[in-house]
Amino acid sequence: MNASSEETAYPAEVLAAHEQSLVLAQAPAATRDQAKLLEQLRIAAEGGHPRAQCNLGYLYAVGDGLEANAAEAVRWFKLAAEQEDVQAIYNLSQMYQGGHGVEADLAVAIELLRKAANAGHPDALYNLGIFSYNGGEGIEQDHRAAFIFFENASTVGHSEALFSLGLCYSMGHGVTKDDHKAVELYQKAAEKGHANALYNLGLYYYYGEGGLAKDLKQAESLFKRAADLGHEKATAAAASVAEELKASDAGAGQPFSEIQL
Repeated sequence: MNASSEETAYPAEVLAAHEQSLVLAQAPAATRDQAKLLEQLRIAAEGGHPRAQCNLGYLYAVGDGLEANAAEAVRWFKLAAEQEDVQAIYNLSQMYQGGHGVEADLAVAIELLRKAANAGHPDALYNLGIFSYNGGEGIEQDHRAAFIFFENASTVGHSEALFSLGLCYSMGHGVTKDDHKAVELYQKAAEKGHANALYNLGLYYYYGEGGLAKDLKQAESLFKRAADLGHEKATAAAASVAEELKASDAGAGQPFSEIQL
């Protein structure tokens, strides 16, 4: 939480503990004083500071420096969410969606996602986009709504949202098909190391579409980068393009299919 008039509602020792916990958390893991971090975090969380409560809940959720306890994570997330901490609201949605520390309840999860999304939380916007894109689970498939969610999340450089928005343009889902715009978005996501974006961008270079000149070497490079990230289709694609280059026969090889959501 940034310093504001709301901060003055907390005792000085609570604010000091919260600030100290943030400083300690930024230290390298190898040298971090985890015991001191937890001590300061508990002081701030028990003093009612919502961001400290959210952070403590996260440590319980992942078991960082203490024994993982999903139920305890939920308890702290709820306390922070009651004070409108957006990250806690989002985290709580994930606990309900997965049934971690609480009985799974997709309706509650989506309600919390919408609340976090309305506050501009990028992951919440993206997740609602996925629900809308695919449909099911009580949500009607709506590609236009998905496009809007992805677009809003992409404004802060959310790599998954950038890729998904690119796919919407590539497929003409929720927006007029525009391969040039798809390439632009895939490039942005690829710069962030998004494997599917690297692969799909490689396809555009392979076929010479979306305003790009056909370039097998660039396609191979992109496929290899995606393969290094564990993308199985990219591994096969890179090998196939390598064979084409060896044979100096750009017309040979197999066609590839675009990765979708």
